[in-house]
Amino acid sequence: MNWTEILQLAGAILLGLALVYLIWKFYSTRVDFTYMTHNDQGFKRSLRGRGFILHPEEFIVRGGNAPRVEFVALDPASGQRKLVALLDRGSGAINLRPQFCVPLPFSAVTADDHQIVVDVRVQFSLDRDKLYFVYNVQDFGLALETRIQSAFRAEVGLREDQQLRARLHEVEEGAVKRLRQAEEDGDEAHEMGIALGVKFHGASFTYAPAADYAGLPIGAITPGGAPAAAGEPGAIPTVLERLRAMPRAGALSLTPQQIDKLADQFRTQTPQSTAALLAILEMQTRQNIAEALAASGQLIVVTPQELGLAGATVQGQMLARVAGAAEASHGAAPSRA
Repeated sequence: MNWTEILQLAGAILLGLALVYLIWKFYSTRVDFTYMTHNDQGFKRSLRGRGFILHPEEFIVRGGNAPRVEFVALDPASGQRKLVALLDRGSGAINLRPQFCVPLPFSAVTADDHQIVVDVRVQFSLDRDKLYFVYNVQDFGLALETRIQSAFRAEVGLREDQQLRARLHEVEEGAVKRLRQAEEDGDEAHEMGIALGVKFHGASFTYAPAADYAGLPIGAITPGGAPAAAGEPGAIPTVLERLRAMPRAGALSLTPQQIDKLADQFRTQTPQSTAALLAILEMQTRQNIAEALAASGQLIVVTPQELGLAGATVQGQMLARVAGAAEASHGAAPSRA
């Protein structure tokens, strides 16, 4: 082999290596996905369009050392939460499409100290121009959930319970505004841990009282079933034991939050409606007392005075009706004679 052939072979090898390098360094992006690059100093840039990464020390972020960019979403098939990755650690492609983050339900407190459980859905997408923050955040999913929870807790805490029910849309708008403002404030000087590199598009939420969300009956003392008979583990409880173990419902079991809700209802009721509600509460109280006495298993005779119900509204109205009917019949008798 002469020198000419050796040079030709070397040139072919170099050309092949150059082609392999260019293919390895070639990238192509679209509107809905991109790549980010890094070097020894960390994050370098986010890519647009298509081209080649010519610098030998600049690489696409991928592989085992790539950050985990995940968030909690809802699986429509099972209704359960699942983790969704926005960065493909194999290829390095980053999903820029709008997504819905659905964190696990969390607690919040209204301005009048009502504890509620909030379930939110926030639509967001990664910002191609702010991938610097996505690259550097330690736990993207946790940071995103914390930011969302903080925004909604702040908006819920500004309103009383009755205001919250009437202004759901205002809470959603206020939470999205807070999320966007946090991104803008943190983007001024590349402050770590402030901006997340996210665009927030909208949000929706539902809520329920904390006691109701737990699945317990209102006023329940214990969520467990009735105990077995004494000395017989696992035995079927008697009717009396089941009655004793039943949670009490009604006026005597109302929590301060539930009483406050009743007060909110009274504010908008007419005097006649208020009287009717009070009569229902009074009857429920009488039933609670009767059930408590019956649970003892003994015959107990008490008077209305001993129960504290002397002169109660229901009895007074009943007596008035009986007296009125008696007077009407007494006055009508002479005319028939």
